[in-house]
Amino acid sequence: MAEFCLDCWNKLNHTHLTQEDVILSHDNWDLCEGCAQIKPVVIKLGKPKRSKRKASRRRNKRGAS
Repeated sequence: MAEFCLDCWNKLNHTHLTQEDVILSHDNWDLCEGCAQIKPVVIKLGKPKRSKRKASRRRNKRGAS
């Protein structure tokens, strides 16, 4: 699978995604196949999901008061 940093991903796909729009490999940096530099690469498109546990706690607090 091809791995690209966020800058190269945006250039290749003509997009303007930010770090909040994708999941990057912050722990395991890799070689970007676009610019040939060691950087965090795009792992997945889309915002990280909130955990269900935190969401259910908020609902319970609102319903209880």
